Amino acid sequence: MKTKLTFLMACLCTFVLTAHAVVVSYTPDNTTVFKNPERGFTEELNGKVTESSPYRVKNHISSNWGKKDCMTMPVVLYNFGNFKDKDLPDKILSGFDEDMQTLREMGLKCVLRFAYTERESDKKDAKPEWVKRHLEQLKPHLAANADVIYVLEAGFVGVWGEWYYSENYGNETQHVTANRRKVIEYLFENAPADRFILFRYPMIQQEYLNDKQPLTEAEGFSGSQKARMGCHNDAFLHNWGNMGTYASDDKSDDPEMRQYVATQTLYVPNGGETNIDDDDNLAKKMYTKAPSEMATYHWSFCGSTYAEPVTSRWRSSGLFDTLNVYMGYRYNLHSAQFSDQAAPGGKANVVITIRNVGYAPLYNERPVYLVLKGAGNLSSLYTIPLQADPRRWLPNGAWSLIREQVDIPQHVLKGTYHLYLWMPDKYESIQNDPRYAVRFANQNVWDENTGYNDLGAEITITSSASKDPGELPAGLNTATAETRSSKIMENGNVFVLTSDNRKYSVNGQMAK
Repeated sequence: MKTKLTFLMACLCTFVLTAHAVVVSYTPDNTTVFKNPERGFTEELNGKVTESSPYRVKNHISSNWGKKDCMTMPVVLYNFGNFKDKDLPDKILSGFDEDMQTLREMGLKCVLRFAYTERESDKKDAKPEWVKRHLEQLKPHLAANADVIYVLEAGFVGVWGEWYYSENYGNETQHVTANRRKVIEYLFENAPADRFILFRYPMIQQEYLNDKQPLTEAEGFSGSQKARMGCHNDAFLHNWGNMGTYASDDKSDDPEMRQYVATQTLYVPNGGETNIDDDDNLAKKMYTKAPSEMATYHWSFCGSTYAEPVTSRWRSSGLFDTLNVYMGYRYNLHSAQFSDQAAPGGKANVVITIRNVGYAPLYNERPVYLVLKGAGNLSSLYTIPLQADPRRWLPNGAWSLIREQVDIPQHVLKGTYHLYLWMPDKYESIQNDPRYAVRFANQNVWDENTGYNDLGAEITITSSASKDPGELPAGLNTATAETRSSKIMENGNVFVLTSDNRKYSVNGQMAK
């Protein structure tokens, strides 16, 4: 009798779980090029700023900018060469606000940089005291427009603000001189605290911090100076360690510096441009290495035109579209399990398996919501915040898991709701603009009018449902989903399934 009772109870438990759960699988789309914020190819917009003729983005960008290559981020470079030893006029500062508003209206963000010279023959940049003054003037304007600034490149020093060919800061490009240290300090004092600052050489980061160890998982996204120092490589694929990018004191191309960047960029952005500007054997040899290099060093953005000996080959060979698909983050929905019933004021189970097939994580903080949208005649809409942190969804085919019991609002109207996943911008100024929401790379999930991703499931809110949905499912075993998969490792609520060609341990270090 005891055995029979146990069997009946087990059957009943199985029935209850099955009756109150829905399982969904999704079809990935890893070929379509589409727009997503804070990643992808870029083009530079630059101009010399004068008081009588201030630079204006709206005069240099067309209404259809970026549509061809699905770009969402211009590099906006301001040349303050006329103000090396004087204040920036109010007209210039208000013009900057107008430029950022132009981007906002177009649904764009920018990679932002400031410089004082753009000719190798003119190495005269501004002295540290004037960089400080200009940053102090810019500070409130940067803060007011942080919503449309993806990252700041350190700028100010050297030709094009790229930290070489400099009169006031020397040409020891990879080293931190006293004046360079001052500029770094001024940048941290005046840039918005939630924006990354990208530096041309990783040795500069190490010397400024007096720390040669890359970020750990615990340090990543902590808001410390170390956690905000990203990488700006304007010599992608060039000789000599990308022209000093990976240099150390005794090597022009140091494997240890490469490993440092590969690990560091799990938590800070990396981007720039290639600069092989002659049609020689180097360009012919190196252009094919872009996918593996971008994957290893987690590139989130890259110039689309400079230099054409490389970028034109990307286009003619088909590599351009490959890079445009995988650069930055690219999230696939794989499968999901949901409670199909819930009570007002109760809880519901949500388990969503996600794969980031892109080259990089998503770096800036971004909320994740479960959306309940009334089905049929029910027009009500509810957004429920999830605890998930998409910055922790590792790249290059790693798997992550949203696994939560969510609170159903007490005041929710009874009825049937369709479920969506929504990842808008964190800033209220653009949060409801679907152009700034993250689109998942799946067939038939994206709603361009709302910025929602359709989860293909419904939940019924009814008083007859239990407020306790039962134990959270462990999640579907993704090891059977891909032949390249190996094992799952726990990291809080995030499960990372490593692949055989790019493995990560729990702390984010690259494994051999």
